[in-house]
Amino acid sequence: LLCCRLLLLCKQWYQRRVRGSSVREVSSLLNAAPVAAAAALRSPKLTSFEAPKRMMSGHGIGTKYWLANGDSTGPSLHGDLPKPAFRDEDRKAGWREQTDAVDRNATNNLPTYMVIGAGTGVTLYLAKYGLYGLALLLGPGRDKYAAAAIEIDLSTVPEGKNAVFTWRGKPLFIRHRTQEEIDKAQAADVSQLRDPQSDTERCQNEKFLICLGVCTHLGCVPIAHAGDWKGYYCPCHGSHYDTCARIMKGPAPMNLEVPKHEYLSDEVVVIGKED
Repeated sequence: LLCCRLLLLCKQWYQRRVRGSSVREVSSLLNAAPVAAAAALRSPKLTSFEAPKRMMSGHGIGTKYWLANGDSTGPSLHGDLPKPAFRDEDRKAGWREQTDAVDRNATNNLPTYMVIGAGTGVTLYLAKYGLYGLALLLGPGRDKYAAAAIEIDLSTVPEGKNAVFTWRGKPLFIRHRTQEEIDKAQAADVSQLRDPQSDTERCQNEKFLICLGVCTHLGCVPIAHAGDWKGYYCPCHGSHYDTCARIMKGPAPMNLEVPKHEYLSDEVVVIGKED
């Protein structure tokens, strides 16, 4: 009874909403529904899942415009559209050969992607070195770089520390000496040195020692604040330098080279400035 009541309410609602032929078809469907439902429920062999199926298909509720389950051969509400032909022989047939692979996006694109990727990589590699060669061609020559001078702010070097810079492709040592290191360097007996040079000859400003960090023996880079004189020590062959970078012991024949430099002020120096 509850189902019948609901169906009657639906009938009234559809009658208000639907016009023309659709009203007649829906009305016939709703009028037949209570009878089909009662007959389906009276059947002792039907389950709760089979009753709706019997009610809709077994008792022929399908109409001209409204089809029951399984009645796919008649017209439907979408009668203006062609009905698709879903046939098993079409599904089992070689439908892949009957369609364009490009339309199905089923082509094997891996070789294409590999060729494009490899070509892009080679092009970028060649472009890189082409631009690099062009920059070298248009840039200044190596002789200009070799003669370049650098300006250094000595206030950035703390007292008692040794700063390392690069000048003309070589390490450059700038050491801010303490007063104790200055006194020891000035007290050395110059006549006993292998490469005799006084401290004032090597240091225009006694607070700062400026020299190349290249051992005069075989071109190694000495270690600062090491060795017997706590100046520089070359661990390769045991050359010892004092706090003025003069050779004191070991196989090195000369002192560490002091490059040409000029003080612009007490805290600014230019290294490698030519006359």
